[in-house]
Amino acid sequence: MQAFLTGAGPAVIGAIAGSAIPLAMALQHAWQFAVLALVALWLLAARKGVVSALVGAGVLGVTAAMAGWAVS
Repeated sequence: MQAFLTGAGPAVIGAIAGSAIPLAMALQHAWQFAVLALVALWLLAARKGVVSALVGAGVLGVTAAMAGWAVS
């Protein structure tokens, strides 16, 4: 079990990077890059959970949409 968990860590990091790079390339507005950067810093520097990062990104996105910023 320990060997599996040791190998699963790098695989998960690769899977996350594999999905984050196309996501970043599809962004169209500057505020979207800012949200992505803030969430990345939250995950890497603050060492907080993924759920809190997703909720925070969602709140920032909804706030931007309600403020009238371009969403799509």
